[in-house]
Order: sequence, then structure tokens, then C-alpha cells
Amino acid sequence: MKTLKQLKSLIGYTQSNDVFKDYLKMLENAGVIEIDDAAIVEDELSDGLYEQVANVFGVQLDEELNPIEKGVEP
Repeated sequence: MKTLKQLKSLIGYTQSNDVFKDYLKMLENAGVIEIDDAAIVEDELSDGLYEQVANVFGVQLDEELNPIEKGVEP
């Protein structure tokens, strides 16, 4: 599991966790991402939700959910 802080850092989001959770709900309501009941527990995210949001922002992740730097072979 990843934290809200890690995801916010990954995509460059600087608002509070509460505002970010509201933003994620807006993305869900727009049909951009899917959030199940276990996807957010306190300040931790499921790997699936972390990956969905990274994909929305165009961030490629490796198998361990670390960002892949452009121009660098894994």
C-alpha cells in the first residue's frame, strides 16, 4: 500500500489530504477512476487506486509501483 503523501508527491498535488480525497471522489464521479470501499483507509491507498491515478496523470510505474524515469531503461 502507498500513502496519500506518496501519491500527491508523484503527481505534484500540493493541497491537503482532505482536499485531495475530495478530488479523488470527483474523478470517481466523472468515471475517470474507480474507488472501492477498501481503496482508501485513513491515509493509505490500495495499489490499484495508486496505479489508476498515476495512469490518469501519465506516470508510468514499474512492477513495484515506482515511477519509471523517461529515457531510462529498467
